[in-house]
Amino acid sequence: MQAMTNALTLLTFSVCLGACSPGVPEILPPASSVTRREALETSRAYTAMVWKGSSRNVRHGEDPDGIRIDTPDADAPGGHAGTWWRPGKRSTGMPYKWGGFDTPRQFAARLKADAASGGAPAAAGDMGTAEKQAAGDAAVSRFAAGVDCSGFVSRCWRLDRPFSTRELPALSRPVPWEELRTGDILIAPGRHVLLFIQWVGTAKDRFMGSEAGPLPVWKCGEHVFSRSSLEKNGYLPMRYRGML
Repeated sequence: MQAMTNALTLLTFSVCLGACSPGVPEILPPASSVTRREALETSRAYTAMVWKGSSRNVRHGEDPDGIRIDTPDADAPGGHAGTWWRPGKRSTGMPYKWGGFDTPRQFAARLKADAASGGAPAAAGDMGTAEKQAAGDAAVSRFAAGVDCSGFVSRCWRLDRPFSTRELPALSRPVPWEELRTGDILIAPGRHVLLFIQWVGTAKDRFMGSEAGPLPVWKCGEHVFSRSSLEKNGYLPMRYRGML
């Protein structure tokens, strides 16, 4: 356990160096398998990403296709919980975007000039509101940039497309909670998925994990999760079949 902790600490430092220095770290391309270290490196490329949005990346209303966008900027109207980024301020962690699958470099480029928007800046994120959840794929806007929970895990597993929370179990196998390792997932099919990093303490009742939103904040971040809380909410521990 101590060796794993030391390795994760070193990995955090190395990824932060890449994310916090000029330029945006790129993630590994799609492949038929992934190592645990690669999954964690990709996770932290998203959670440690530093970026700065502008007022041109704020959207609240319908896009040119008639799909509503609500960026999770701190001044978002409507009293949405979990809004956070501010124009002109340094932000850490890629914002959540309903149906998103952007890499860090794609996100950074789209904030400046987005092909879908005719060269105008893309919206920085798009919250998964109740309306979005009800509409499903029909509510995905091509004018917003970011990543959602299953897109995030799909990138961490080096998949070639975003697999939904209903599709990811078919690529995985169940594992006992006690056997969870870095790069495994906790998933509630049709609702949410998060990546397991490591246990906190020896009781195996809490763990460090990473996710793309939704709450407490609509962004990619690392948090300590309660095993009992996730179990009560129907989350299943699973392991990617292509994990090395």
